[in-house]
Amino acid sequence: MKKWIAASFVMVMMAFVLVGCGTQEPETVHISVAASLKDVMDEVGPAFEKEHENIKLEFDFGGSGQLRERVENGAPVDGVVLASQSDMDKLLDKKLIADSQKVASNTLVAVMPKASTPVGDIKEELAKARVIAIGDPASVPAGKYAEEFLTNEKLMDSVKSRLVKASDVRQVLAYVEAGNADIGFVYATDAMISKKVQTPYKIDDATHSPIGYYAGAVKDSDVKDEASEFLDYMKGKEAQKVLKKYGFGVGN
Repeated sequence: MKKWIAASFVMVMMAFVLVGCGTQEPETVHISVAASLKDVMDEVGPAFEKEHENIKLEFDFGGSGQLRERVENGAPVDGVVLASQSDMDKLLDKKLIADSQKVASNTLVAVMPKASTPVGDIKEELAKARVIAIGDPASVPAGKYAEEFLTNEKLMDSVKSRLVKASDVRQVLAYVEAGNADIGFVYATDAMISKKVQTPYKIDDATHSPIGYYAGAVKDSDVKDEASEFLDYMKGKEAQKVLKKYGFGVGN
């Protein structure tokens, strides 16, 4: 009888252990991501979670400079994907990120409202535009690349009084979609998702710094291993397929 009771007790305890293991909560991993990658993350995130049931992803999106500052100020961020090597380098220099890897690339374009009639030359277009939208170069990489283009092509002096600066590249797109700007500088991938704009001008890559997306886990994060696991996934076949689908170049 005593042996039967002891055996029953062991079985009950094992059942509790198994139930406990089965209901273990996944680790929440918070990733701050450049705004231009939102559509990609909406697709890649759930695909990753399906393969990694122990990890739950949370994203926030914004300009890369703003995201860098959040990490510098100690915000609860476990990993970043930035559209700016200089912003990533600042985090590396401060030893806030252990390592980084390039996961994608992009192209700068100028978009106009769908109903507009392009003149066929970007310089003429900028000369006649009343309002020109760019991301704020201080915090938005796409704005910095646009500023480099305007400066290198000796256009900045003639357009600076007509520039309106946005908090991220999606806001630039929204300005042009609404007709609040005659022309705006965004990534090719952002232009692809809008049915309200046209893309008459691709900006020559030689007129600005290379456009890359760089990922890294925050060094002091309690879940940096899990964050690294997701960021490594961004370099994998399935994630790169999604990036290509949305018009991004592959990371290399």
